[in-house]
Amino acid sequence: MDINQLDSAEIELLEEFREELAPRHVSGMFYTTTLPTELVTLLYALINEKLAAADGLPAAVKRSLKEVS
Repeated sequence: MDINQLDSAEIELLEEFREELAPRHVSGMFYTTTLPTELVTLLYALINEKLAAADGLPAAVKRSLKEVS
């Protein structure tokens, strides 16, 4: 998944989540919630992509390595 290739529903989902988190982020409040499956899947893919990029390997290579292992 490439963050630049998100569809409009994924973008809307992330924007809504950001709006929900914003007051807690600013205030430093503890926050517990239940996340919808779609959001968990999207966040998981974006985090994996970001970590792969930070690892120095292209995200596509990192994904390929995961699929092989």
